Amino acid sequence: MLLRKILFPVAVLNYLFQLIRSFLYANNFFKVYQPKINTICIGNLSLGGTGKTPLVKFLIERLSKKINISVLSRGYKRKTMGFIEVLDDADVNDVGDENFMIKKSFKNINVFSSENRSYALDRISKKFNDIGLIILDDAMQHRKIKCDLNILLTKFEQPFYNDFIFPFGNLREPRIGYERANVIIVTKCPNNLTSTQKEKIIKKINPLDHQRIFFSKVHYEDILKGKNDVHISVLESDFVLVTGIADSQPLIRYLKSKKYKFNHIRYNDHHIYNQNDIKEIIKSSGNKIILTTKKDYFKIISLHDSNNLFYIDIKIDFFGKSNDLVGLISEKFSLN
Repeated sequence: MLLRKILFPVAVLNYLFQLIRSFLYANNFFKVYQPKINTICIGNLSLGGTGKTPLVKFLIERLSKKINISVLSRGYKRKTMGFIEVLDDADVNDVGDENFMIKKSFKNINVFSSENRSYALDRISKKFNDIGLIILDDAMQHRKIKCDLNILLTKFEQPFYNDFIFPFGNLREPRIGYERANVIIVTKCPNNLTSTQKEKIIKKINPLDHQRIFFSKVHYEDILKGKNDVHISVLESDFVLVTGIADSQPLIRYLKSKKYKFNHIRYNDHHIYNQNDIKEIIKSSGNKIILTTKKDYFKIISLHDSNNLFYIDIKIDFFGKSNDLVGLISEKFSLN
């Protein structure tokens, strides 16, 4: 916290820079690209860990029967540059871990990596005539593109309205950026979220007339996935937890709530595993089960083929009717 206070002047400069940038885009000083394909932008104002990828999966599951969906993101921390279509035999380090995971989960979905999203969208529209909707993962600050629907995610425990701009806080841009959103989803809410809590949050967000607010929670699956799927009850003996994600606290709380005992090996978000990491994990685990996230599983299994390695999959549940969000999107793009 002391370092953040020392860097407060840098945060002020960043705040002013982001305000000027936003003003220039809002007043058409910078050219904005209008895609020919329907687009949904999923993003946040903060630095990672709000649950964007689970929402992408949710939308694919709910909408892919109505329209041909594709996913585009930059492929954070990939070792390549430029526009890449994620194929079934892609290397996770070439396309990005989240894109790789989405392709593994939905083989019939087109997934693309590109740091230049406007170029990628133009190329996709020319090459793929059958794509009806593209989900742009983590593109809230990519102002060069005018998306048809902007979905903003913010964590229950760290809402954007209580945060400050980086490096004093964790916001990528000033809080006022929330006004660009059409939908705001408060994610990772506790299971016992009350109506009073929801009303308090809505009041603090102070949504504009064009905005809808939803509340979601994380649901952990009972079946652990690996070379051979097993029931979560196998974790009743000691195991090793390996995570390389931005926010592992919800998973840790869930496992502790079930009274499980484990040794946690923690890496940074989007960690690129190497053989030294594998040796550390194997040494810590012995013959014990190694539990990880779906995103980390595919990266680890590509380096170490193990029968003891499993991942716990997650889904998002909405408080109230999740179909309300699906209905909103369906109406927006005339999918009914």
